[in-house]
Amino acid sequence: MKKVIFGIIISIAVMMFLTNPSQAEYSSWVGEQLKKNQNALIELGVDLAIVPYVKNHTSRTEVYFFSIYRTKLWDDKEVVAIGMFDTFYINKKNIEKIKEIE
Repeated sequence: MKKVIFGIIISIAVMMFLTNPSQAEYSSWVGEQLKKNQNALIELGVDLAIVPYVKNHTSRTEVYFFSIYRTKLWDDKEVVAIGMFDTFYINKKNIEKIKEIE
């Protein structure tokens, strides 16, 4: 039984390591979140201004199995997201902070 549990834990750890998203994927994800339900002009603005801003103002702390992304906004606020399993997790309050960039 212990071997099965150990095998499951090792399998999950390997999956997490292999699906740890990159900083470029994070920037693209933020852009996609901001473009949802928007018109073409806002989508263009997000691609030209917001995504580069996020790339330049985000630090990534890699913990092998997941990453922590910290994006500094212009008013000294910070948005924190966790990336794992090729997905990003952020609370709704932080999404509202990102939308303030627009």
